[in-house]
Amino acid sequence: MRKRTMVISLICILLAVFTMIIFVFASGRKPYKDLEAAQIVSATVQLPPPGKTIQITETKELVDLLKDVVIYNKDNSYTDYSGQGVTFTLVMIDGTQTSIMEYNPFLVIDGASYKTKYEPCEALNHYANRLLEEEDAVIILENPPKLDVISGNVCNSALLGIYSWQCKNNDGTFTNTEADSAHPLECADVLLPFETTETSAFLRFSEEPDKILGVRCWSDEHWSDPSADSESVSVNGNKIEFKAGGYIYEVIAEWNTEKSGYGGIAHYYFYIQVSPIK
Repeated sequence: MRKRTMVISLICILLAVFTMIIFVFASGRKPYKDLEAAQIVSATVQLPPPGKTIQITETKELVDLLKDVVIYNKDNSYTDYSGQGVTFTLVMIDGTQTSIMEYNPFLVIDGASYKTKYEPCEALNHYANRLLEEEDAVIILENPPKLDVISGNVCNSALLGIYSWQCKNNDGTFTNTEADSAHPLECADVLLPFETTETSAFLRFSEEPDKILGVRCWSDEHWSDPSADSESVSVNGNKIEFKAGGYIYEVIAEWNTEKSGYGGIAHYYFYIQVSPIK
């Protein structure tokens, strides 16, 4: 009788433990319920697409959203899903850094993926995209933006040449990079010709510069002769006029560092062959 009672008691204990596990699994947990804005030194969010990283200057709203996040069991099947995953990076006052990727219905914290409650996770996504749409959004440019040359219905990527770039560190200091490059006329092996019958093109930067400092070109008769004189190119906003024949172009653009601490001057090269319309 005593043995039977012990067995029943053990079963009851196991059932209670199992019930607690199920309850915890069903209710989830809030990993950031104790987070405070004062604990955060800096915060950014990366949105791919459109492939931009934004500095979050006021962290209170972000903290409030993170406090509401609920995670459940670990689940790595998020790689089977498609969609926009925005990634928040927090640098804490103790020097540690954490990465939080919102990828509804998942939350990936420092590489560990969890199933998550839908509504709070979706709120993080809306928040990130709203930051991107704000007129005074602070875009972090760790490297010079990409430049595409659009002529007619054809897009051609420009080659990044020399640049002088500044990046802001978490401690408020700055890192400056001076990158050298061959002269445009010495890049024949990497500047493939972009053939077009159009007489103009639009310069489309992945992040618009504060100013286009100038555009110049050289006839392709001067390949391998960096001492050759250049010709100036007409620029109207982001639109440039081509010269007939084959020319190597250089665009010089500037991003002001005052707003974000990131920016500098970058040179871009591309090779255009304008053919007459037959």
